[in-house]
Amino acid sequence: MKNFWKICLLLALATGIVMPSYAEEVNKKKYRPVARDLSWNGKKSDHRTGLYTRHNKSVANGIMLSANAVYYYGDIDMLDQAFLHGFQPQNLSAGGSLRGSYMMPAARSCNWRFSLSGGYMHGNDSARMDLNEVTGELYPAGKGMFKNIFGEATAGIEWYPFSRAGLYIYGGLGFNVSSVSYDFFKTKLGSGHRIGFVPLLAVELGYNFYVGKNWFISVDVGLHQALFDIPGVSMDAWPLYTTSRFQWGDGYFQIGLSVSYRWNHCIKCTLSDDK
Repeated sequence: MKNFWKICLLLALATGIVMPSYAEEVNKKKYRPVARDLSWNGKKSDHRTGLYTRHNKSVANGIMLSANAVYYYGDIDMLDQAFLHGFQPQNLSAGGSLRGSYMMPAARSCNWRFSLSGGYMHGNDSARMDLNEVTGELYPAGKGMFKNIFGEATAGIEWYPFSRAGLYIYGGLGFNVSSVSYDFFKTKLGSGHRIGFVPLLAVELGYNFYVGKNWFISVDVGLHQALFDIPGVSMDAWPLYTTSRFQWGDGYFQIGLSVSYRWNHCIKCTLSDDK
């Protein structure tokens, strides 16, 4: 009987020593904190290791080249307000601009984007007719036409609302320098040349299609809206000598196709609890 109690005592001591140590090891394995390295690195996509399971592949350092068609609206417009009475083909410049951009990660779901572009656009309202409300007759109301060769710099944020899709929304501010040749033959102003300097707002909606090895093809539609429309601060040289009643100001719509190469994706997307 004494040997029995001795054996029970030894078992109790052994259990008290071993079990806490085992439980501690289990807890360490079960609740081990996940390492979250917030730095950027150049690792490539690997679906087997869980890369990009939470983070969008488009959020990365990158370079982009875009070709755009440009549709002008403003003072030298059939309508004064864009699309008020439909599309005006005389204001469309196919292949109107080329743009180069550099992207730099700003946060988990967005990039900084810095862009330089150059392009061409034109407008013509020479066929415009307005209605005389008194007589009920139509009368010529256009100004003439212009051609603009411009350069532009913009900076802003492209935001990706979905963690895996390539859909993005871009917003930024920029500056446009325009070299405008005009012929306002339906006014007393005649023809000439004018340089315009215009601050502007740029917005864009687009989608990046991943084609492999960090390469993307994108489609986008955008709007570049001048913030002022006064002599010397316009895209179409109008007004020349007097201030105009602000309606839309000057600007242009764009639709584009882009090719980009992006690298240095964020390692935040390799969280081990996503694997």
